[in-house]
This record gives sequence, C-alpha cells and structure tokens, in this order.
Amino acid sequence: MLQVKDKILKVARQEFAKHGFRNVRTDELANKLGISKRTLYFHFESKEQLLEEVIDLELETLKLRIDSIISEIENNKEVNVIDELSKMWQIDVDSSLSFTTEFFTDIQKFIPNIWDKIAAFRKKEMEKNFSRIFKVGVERQVFRSNISGELLFLMHLTIIQHLLNPETLMKMNYTPQMVIATIYDVLFKGVLTDEARDYYETHQKTFCTINKSIQE
Repeated sequence: MLQVKDKILKVARQEFAKHGFRNVRTDELANKLGISKRTLYFHFESKEQLLEEVIDLELETLKLRIDSIISEIENNKEVNVIDELSKMWQIDVDSSLSFTTEFFTDIQKFIPNIWDKIAAFRKKEMEKNFSRIFKVGVERQVFRSNISGELLFLMHLTIIQHLLNPETLMKMNYTPQMVIATIYDVLFKGVLTDEARDYYETHQKTFCTINKSIQE
C-alpha cells in the first residue's frame, strides 16, 4: 500500500507542477497511474488533500537538505561558507524550477490555506536559520560585522514575501526562479566583506548558471 501511495505522490507532483492545480483531473491522474479512481481516493480523500501531501513532502525535503548544509557550515571550519550558501541558494531555485507560475497562482487563488502553509514554512525556516548563518559568517569574516543581522533578516523576509507572490509575479512577468536568483545575488553581494565578495565574483558561477537555465 505504501508503494502505491508513494507512486501517486510522485506522479501527482509532476502533474501539479506542470499543469497547475485546477487543470489536473483525478480520473486522468488515475489512468496515468494505471489504477482505479477508487484506489486513488482510498489513499487521498480529495484532490486538495493530495496536493497538500505533495507540498508537505516537498517542504520536508527542502528542510532536510537545508539543515544538512547549515550543519556542515557550523561544524566544519574547513568548508567555504560562500560555496555552501550557494548550494543552499541553488536548492531553493531548483525546487522553484520544478513548478510553473500557474501552479503558484492556482494555489493562492483556489487553495489559500496551502499557500499560507508555504509562506509560514518559509518564514519559520528563515527565522530559525538566518541568525545561525549570519553568526558564522561574521565570525569567519565572510559577512560584514557592521551590518545588523536583525535588520538584514527583516529586509530579506520582506523582499521574499512581497516578490514571491503570484499576483506580483504575474504583473512583473518574471518567473519565481528569476526573482529568487536576483534577490540572493544582490543581498549576498551586499553583505559580504570585500575579500569574500572578490571570491564570490571570481569563483561563483551560480547566478549565471541559473539565468542560463531559466532562459533555456
């Protein structure tokens, strides 16, 4: 039974990401899975519940990957903080690349409680992790010590919440991936020490890679 449910979640994620919420029909999804609609509803009471479990799984995966990187930054003094933060940035972008703007618009419009869950997760994880990252960054002279960590966090949170909004994205005609890439690149460069910024600009190709993948 668990294998069937996992398969449903995997295929449903692909369909929701590609077509949005409202354009995914449960009968078509069942046919694609090679199961009956009855079997689908045995595991999930509604399409809304199916989407919510897809989102829960996605958020948990993101959390585990980000926690792993932050733990590595805190516990291994040999790692390069900039390189590790770039990996975390890439995780955010990779996850967003899986979903269309229509997907996020559908969620906000038709299932606002799930959109609220995503927003709450983002705020909670940022609050939990930001001070940890900033502290290590200052200690290792990667981040400027004359910047208020609290103020920087509020700036970051406000920008993310305002710009990563389907209504705003539609008006600007930008993809979530492009917004994320620009936010992190600008904020990252602004908080780095001169030496760290030189390293970032010389060695990091993440921003160019992200923009190239978006354009393609």
